[in-house]
Amino acid sequence: MLTTPQILALNFLPGITSAAVRSLVETGEEFQTIVNAAPEDLAAEGLRRAAIEGMATMDILLRQAETQTTRAKEFGGEILHFWSDDYPARLRQIYAPPIVLYLRGQLLPEDDRAIAIVGTRAATMYGRLTAEKYAEEFSAAGVAVVSGLARGIDQYAHAAALRANGRTIAVIASGLDEISPSLSAQMAGKIAERGAVISEYPFGVKAIPAFFPQRNRIISGMTAATLVVESDEKGGAMITASFALDQSREVFAVPGPISSPKSRGTNGLIRTDRARLTQSPVDVLDALGYHIPTPAIAAAAAAPADLTLFERAIFDTLDGEPRHVDTLCEATGLTSSEALVALLALEFKGLVRQMAGKMFLRR
Repeated sequence: MLTTPQILALNFLPGITSAAVRSLVETGEEFQTIVNAAPEDLAAEGLRRAAIEGMATMDILLRQAETQTTRAKEFGGEILHFWSDDYPARLRQIYAPPIVLYLRGQLLPEDDRAIAIVGTRAATMYGRLTAEKYAEEFSAAGVAVVSGLARGIDQYAHAAALRANGRTIAVIASGLDEISPSLSAQMAGKIAERGAVISEYPFGVKAIPAFFPQRNRIISGMTAATLVVESDEKGGAMITASFALDQSREVFAVPGPISSPKSRGTNGLIRTDRARLTQSPVDVLDALGYHIPTPAIAAAAAAPADLTLFERAIFDTLDGEPRHVDTLCEATGLTSSEALVALLALEFKGLVRQMAGKMFLRR
């Protein structure tokens, strides 16, 4: 087997395809034999003219590969290739899998059960709360959450998984050292501590629009299923869903209001039978055979017994939709101060979450 820098160098050849790199490596020949092969032999292995001519610059490419290996170590990461033991098993099965993955954090065998949560960057409150609910309950069931670290649904899903002490994996469209904005870079650091951040792009490479669809094929390719929470008819989440279907993976979609442009894509996926309708995280877990009625999920649905009369009144009035404190006062007959004291106590107990504008909902 060739070394990681040697495989990297082959992958750096201009215009080379994933299939061609695999063909070269799997010949079992020594690296120098491959580099010195006749052009017609290289063409027979699937190399195009640019890649064949690029063999003449292999010394330069090899130095670039060794630089990448050094940068990965300095960054606290590593470089996986298609033949590495830690390379995601599901990703090997897709068309044109990435030959190389730059990794910060750790990939585990159980990540084979991971579920992708994707959606619009311009998420509504409905989309945010839904993404968080699914991510939290997937985490409670021991299932890793995979997404793309973009603002909106992606980051809400990552953050919810982290809050639930679950594993989450971010797949990015730049080098590991080129994550922007700074908020995303900070979240990436937290994700790497309890999961992984991965990219097929080398250190020093900034994201460009063309990279995002390629990133999306990895999100769908390394997961058992893709959940589209909220999306218009076009966008990255819909591209991810298309890749998932092409890869023979399950696709789920959350229905949304018919008046919301941000639900046109998800509703369309359901209407055209390209995605299964889901109304709860258990729908997805059951469909995948992850029959895990975990204590955490069961506990989330039940009210604890140690609530005061006022806390019980507020808790029973709340559900998954945000409600203003004035609405809660009207429904329970409590004064504003009584309701706020009860809400604060419920927050401390982890039962209620406060949103902006004195809006509250059950966790």
